[in-house]
Amino acid sequence: MTPQSIFSWFAPPELSQPDLRRRAGALWIVSWPFFAVVTVVLGIAGLVEPDTLARRAITIAAVGALMALLHTISRAGRPVLASWILVIGLTVIVTQRATNTGGIHAPVAVFYALFIVMAGVLIGVRGGLVTAAVCVLGAIVLAVATALGRLTPAPDAGSPLGAFVFVVLAIGLALVLHALVTRRTGREAPGLDAVKMLVHDMRSPMQVLLAHLDFLRNDVRGESVRDVEAAIGGATALHRMTTSFLDLSQLEAGRMPVHRSVTDLSALARSVVTAFRILQPTRDIAVEADGDPACNCDPELTRRIIENLVSNAMKHTEIKGRVRVVISGSRDTAAIAVHDEGSGVPPEKRTRIFEPHSAEALRSATGYESSGLGLAFCKLAVEAQGGAIRVEDGTPRGSVFVVELPR
Repeated sequence: MTPQSIFSWFAPPELSQPDLRRRAGALWIVSWPFFAVVTVVLGIAGLVEPDTLARRAITIAAVGALMALLHTISRAGRPVLASWILVIGLTVIVTQRATNTGGIHAPVAVFYALFIVMAGVLIGVRGGLVTAAVCVLGAIVLAVATALGRLTPAPDAGSPLGAFVFVVLAIGLALVLHALVTRRTGREAPGLDAVKMLVHDMRSPMQVLLAHLDFLRNDVRGESVRDVEAAIGGATALHRMTTSFLDLSQLEAGRMPVHRSVTDLSALARSVVTAFRILQPTRDIAVEADGDPACNCDPELTRRIIENLVSNAMKHTEIKGRVRVVISGSRDTAAIAVHDEGSGVPPEKRTRIFEPHSAEALRSATGYESSGLGLAFCKLAVEAQGGAIRVEDGTPRGSVFVVELPR
C-alpha cells in the first residue's frame, strides 16, 4: 500500500447512507482518541514501572488490534456492529487484565463507567444497558474470584464486597449520565451533540495527564527523557485535536465569540514557535516581520490559527528542513504566511484542503497522520474575524499558507 492509501484507510469512512456515515464518524472520533490516551497512559506507566512494561504493552497491542478490527468493519458499512465490538471488547479486555492487576478495584470502576457512556453515545439506550449488564457480570466474576483467593487483591483494594459495591455504584452513576446524554440528544442514535459531550469530557483528564507528564519530565534521566518528551508531544497533539473539534463545531454553528484587541502578530508567532521548540529543540523555525505587526484581532483565535499552521508545516517538512512564519501586510490588512518545505499541495486539492478530514490524505514528510481538523478550524476562525486564507506554491518548493486579517 502507498502512504496515501494508508492515510486514506485511517480516515473516517465515507459511507453512502447518511445515518451510517454519521455513526461511522462518531465511532471514528471516539475510538482513535481513546486508543491514543490508552497508549500514552500505559506507556508512561511502563516507563515508571519497568517490570510492568511487557504486561502493559500486551494491553496496548490488544486495544490496538481491536481498534483496527472495528475500523475495518465500520469501513465495510457496519458501524453499529463495530460499535458493539468496541464497547463489549473493551469491557472484556479490562476485566481480563484486572485478573493480573489486583482483581476488582477502583480503576476497573472508572473504565466500566467510561465504556457505558461510550455505548450510550455510539449505540443508544440499548447499548448502554447491555454494556452495563456485561460490566456487572465482570464485576461479579472478579469479586467472587478475589473472595475465593483465586486473585491477589491490590494493596489498597479493601474487601472484595466493598470493592464490588463501589464498582456497582460507579456503573449506576454511568447509567444516570448515559440517560442524560440520551435525553439531551433526543434520540437513541449517536448524535453529534453526544459525541461533543464525550470529547469535551476527555479534555480534563488529558490536561491532568499533561501536567503529570511535565512533572515526570523533571525526574527522569537518560534515554527515558526522549520517551517522556514523545509522550508529551503525543498528548499535546491529542489535546489540540479535541479542542479543534469542539471549536470547529462552534464556528460552524456561528456560536464562537470573537474578542478583538490590538495584537502584535510577531510576538504572538514567536510565542507559538517557542512552545514548539520546547518539544522539538532541533527544529529550524524562524519568525520574520516585514512591516507593522499590529492587528485588531482575537489574540486567542489567531494564536490557534498560527499554531495549527506551524504544526501543519512541521508535519510536512523534513526534520532538517526549515519552517518560516512571515508577518507582513498593507495599510488595511495584516498577513501571516507560513512557509514549509514539503511536497506541496496539488492544485486540484486546494479547493478542498480546508474542509474537515480532507487534509489527512496529503503525504506527510515526517510520517505524521493528520486528523484533518486543523486546517478546517483555521479557515472558519479566519473567516469569523472577517479575513481569508489560501495556499500557494512555495519557493523553490513546498507550500505557503497565507492568512489575511483586517487590521
